[in-house]
Amino acid sequence: MDRAAERCRGGPSVTNRLAQRAGLIAGGVVGYTGGMMQILRHIVAGAGLVLIGGWGAGCQTAGPERASLMGAATERGVEVIAFASCARSDWDQTIWPSILAQDPDLFLFIGDNVYVDIPDVPETEEDFREKYRQLAAQSGWQDLTAAVPVMATWDDHDYGLNDAGSEFALKEVAQETFLDFFGFAADAPIREQEGIYHARVFGPEGRRVQVILLDTRYHRDPLTRNPAGRVDGLGPYLPNEPGRGTLLGEAQWAWLEWQLRRPADVRVVASSIQVVADEHGWETWGNMPHERDRLYRLIKETGAEGVVFVSGDRHLLEISRDDERGGPYPMWDLTSSSVNWKKGQVNDPNRFRQGGVFREPNFGVLRIDWDAEPATVRFEGRNHDGAVLVESATRLSELSLP
Repeated sequence: MDRAAERCRGGPSVTNRLAQRAGLIAGGVVGYTGGMMQILRHIVAGAGLVLIGGWGAGCQTAGPERASLMGAATERGVEVIAFASCARSDWDQTIWPSILAQDPDLFLFIGDNVYVDIPDVPETEEDFREKYRQLAAQSGWQDLTAAVPVMATWDDHDYGLNDAGSEFALKEVAQETFLDFFGFAADAPIREQEGIYHARVFGPEGRRVQVILLDTRYHRDPLTRNPAGRVDGLGPYLPNEPGRGTLLGEAQWAWLEWQLRRPADVRVVASSIQVVADEHGWETWGNMPHERDRLYRLIKETGAEGVVFVSGDRHLLEISRDDERGGPYPMWDLTSSSVNWKKGQVNDPNRFRQGGVFREPNFGVLRIDWDAEPATVRFEGRNHDGAVLVESATRLSELSLP
């Protein structure tokens, strides 16, 4: 019986496996965090060599069918990418048929894919697994994953604690259970790295789409709370002091630089939290403006063209475009959240917003039209029934360096 089968059948606990891993680390195999050995190990682990796919009753490794789905998409390429976030697994999820109706080549689940910390903060490995079993039991989710390859990252609630970062005590347990559910092979290199960031390239030369999924939780330093509380109805956070704190950690930054230097024509960067919008005072890259500056600068320095962002977290749907803050070209961010939370009013300020903003069940779609003259990337925000609520588009040539 392999390690994956042992996990599904109640074999060695995450705690025991982590203890075994700690023995390797103590023996000097990994080296110190941030050291060259650590960075190289993270780069290899994040090189897009792992396969997402394969769900059963909360625990199943990637099988031949999932491998076939992902392999076909990798060779053929992707033109339609659907994505979503923020899905209560203990509530009905009736949006999946509308997502499947878009005939996506790839689906991205970009955070709060389950809510492990509702109603109670998790204390055991089983607390995580029970929420994933609830998701696996959703018939619409089963239909989607039987037809469409899936890639995923997490946000705070599937990580295990609201707004949590590197300080979260169960982050290693969270990582193991996440990787188990999303079908990473038992010997996948990502199981030996700290954090779940990974990437993959789809399609032939001239139509290559790189999908980069960031981990904005595992290494994130503390945020700065507003001592005055929630002023004017805004969120509880202020930007950190200049230069204080990291969102990604140095190993992930090194890996990201390596990814951005790989050949690609369109690069979809999934961040669980918003990259562009930051006036609302909730979680955003604006909590650490120097980190967003570093991100924009890295895109420019690596010569990475075709970068667009997708994000979730905020329980709203909007499109943002930033051409003011030093990006190498306009930085687009399509935010889609959530799958099954209720409708409500939105009063969040966002001077970068393109079109309307909506708070109701929704999902996002990116459409890449390679054959248009000129080639275009279209951003769509759709409601529960699949109707377009907000949309915009950019020519691919506009996402290029001077």
